[in-house]
Amino acid sequence: MKLLKSTLGLLTVSMLSACATGPAFQAPGPAPADQAQLYVYRTAKLIGSGNSHRVTIDGPREPLSLPNASWQRVLLAPGTHTVLVRDVFGTMTCGPAPLQIMLTAGQTAYVANVVGTTQGLNRLYIGCSVTERDETTALGELAGLKAAQ
Repeated sequence: MKLLKSTLGLLTVSMLSACATGPAFQAPGPAPADQAQLYVYRTAKLIGSGNSHRVTIDGPREPLSLPNASWQRVLLAPGTHTVLVRDVFGTMTCGPAPLQIMLTAGQTAYVANVVGTTQGLNRLYIGCSVTERDETTALGELAGLKAAQ
């Protein structure tokens, strides 16, 4: 019984440690006139919640951390950008290919990191994808998420 309690305690701590701790999402203000703002987010899922994903935009720059139920805001120059999401170890890529997104000056855009699971009670992690979202969908999914730190 002690082993079971210890295991459950460790599991709970590891799951909570991967959650975002920043401020809750609020509707975004306008983007700067000469830049675009991109919100990259990951909705809450129990499966895989203990693992942060790493987001790179336009190549090998320092990746952003994207824990379960979190978001990040990035200011970018207008133009085409490549968004790639990988697991915390950098081995698994979310989606079949990086997402190409075209941004214009003053634009606010949204990209969701969607974790996929099997159906039914015994849900298993089957991968993730990166998808551009329209504003209405994104704002609904972003409600209640915390900023990644």
